[in-house]
Amino acid sequence: MNKLPRFKFFKLSAVQPNSSLSETRQKLAEFQKQVQQSKAIESAINNVVKDLHKVPAQDEQPFIFTNNIEINEQLVRSALSRCDDITYRQFRAGKAKALLVYLSGLTDTNKLETTVIESLTGRLNSNETLGNINEITNLLITAANVTVVPKPKEAIANILKGNPLLLIDGISDAVSIDAAKYEKRQISKAENEDAAKGPHDSFNETLSDNIALVRRRTKDPDLKVEIFEIGVRTQTSVALLYVEDIVKPALADKIRSQLLSIRIDKVILSANIEEFLIDQIWNPFPQVLVTERPDKIVAGLYEGRVSIIVDNSPTAMLLPITLQDLMQSVDDYTGRPAVASLIRFTRYIAAFIAVFLPAIYVSIVSYHPGILPSGLSFYIAELRARTPFPSLLEAFLMEGLLEIFQEAIVRLPQKLSAAAGVVGALVIGTTVVEAGLANALLVVVIALTGLSAFSMPSYPFGMALRFFRIPALLAASILGLYGISVFFIVMIVFLCSLRTYDESYLGDLFDITLIEDWKDGLLRFPAKFLTLRPKRLGAKDRTKIGSEN
Repeated sequence: MNKLPRFKFFKLSAVQPNSSLSETRQKLAEFQKQVQQSKAIESAINNVVKDLHKVPAQDEQPFIFTNNIEINEQLVRSALSRCDDITYRQFRAGKAKALLVYLSGLTDTNKLETTVIESLTGRLNSNETLGNINEITNLLITAANVTVVPKPKEAIANILKGNPLLLIDGISDAVSIDAAKYEKRQISKAENEDAAKGPHDSFNETLSDNIALVRRRTKDPDLKVEIFEIGVRTQTSVALLYVEDIVKPALADKIRSQLLSIRIDKVILSANIEEFLIDQIWNPFPQVLVTERPDKIVAGLYEGRVSIIVDNSPTAMLLPITLQDLMQSVDDYTGRPAVASLIRFTRYIAAFIAVFLPAIYVSIVSYHPGILPSGLSFYIAELRARTPFPSLLEAFLMEGLLEIFQEAIVRLPQKLSAAAGVVGALVIGTTVVEAGLANALLVVVIALTGLSAFSMPSYPFGMALRFFRIPALLAASILGLYGISVFFIVMIVFLCSLRTYDESYLGDLFDITLIEDWKDGLLRFPAKFLTLRPKRLGAKDRTKIGSEN
């Protein structure tokens, strides 16, 4: 029989020596004291957080800066959470902790290293205490532009612009350093408004560069530049430029108030601003001159106009404008006055052709073939006999092909647009005629119409002419030449009724009281006769420099 194993039992005792028990009680008391202190610290932090949350309701700030750099860092990190392109650089400035917060890719780190970090670490000993905020910004930091930003909302905005933020332990104000660095396109040749003579530089997408291009052309201290931040989310910089002793005060004040009243979440293009500045948004005619040439902006400013330049946009806006401004080119002022006057007059004829030539063709073929010579009438009738469509449908077909062809040329890369031109002109045109879809005369009419629209110095104005081509065709198909006449009169009345910033859209074209402005309207007089600025703009100083000689 197997024997059961024997177990030995021992008596456990919690009895400790008196010395050990006393030591344990002492440590327990210290631990309880630390717990109480931790609770006090936690309560203090909660009170601080509550105070921080009370402030935004008053001044719309996301938080407030404190004297504790660790709390400030957490607040900034919370405001910029999940922004992995934000860099937090910690270092010591003397005895105090310091923190740099900046946006990678938009900050010049070399400049930041030399003007901030080396300045603070090299000029201060490890045991030296920093003074007030003025000592830091004026004596220690060597950056060109240093700004104290007590408001966190402004500080966060500066970080997102590429300007680093400096936080120092013991100081409740933050410091913004101008060390932004943008990857930008270099100033290049004007692509859409190139000139045979004169300057070839154009605006790029950087606001500071564009303002510099304007400033380089004039040393006038009366040229004022006001910069606004528009766009609740994008905070896009928009510059307002005017010559103070020339521009009509009411004009500058009105445009300034319009800019300040814009409430939009994003501003990506200058067109986002343009649509808030014009009253008749459905009007196809451009009411703002958009240009990529700095010399055009300077010339407009010294006539009494106002310019608006939007950051990230390679163009600038000039306003108010008239129809004559849209028909003028830089080459008009670099060539002889007689030649420039002839070319300007030709542009007005081209504008008429761009709108009414297809309509005239339809009206003559459909309603008034008798006004043509007999031989030409028989020739057109022979051509029309080969096409199965009515003249209106035939014209609409060719007009649609022209619009597609124009859009293809504009959208294609430059190297392919030339090939598209050859294909459109030779292959499509010839094929349409041979297929009997349209006659050769209509192809010539439509081609001349397209060339006339492209001859306009202002591309938006050329697009407006293309828009009115359709109603002109409809009017011609209903009443023939009488319909064209009625539509032409309605169009002139419409243009006469247009006003941009209390100025007539037709300018001095039909106003005998502005006969002095005719010297630089439909015609161009020599420069020595252009002694006064345009009367219609209401400039405070109408006399041009050198007019007394």
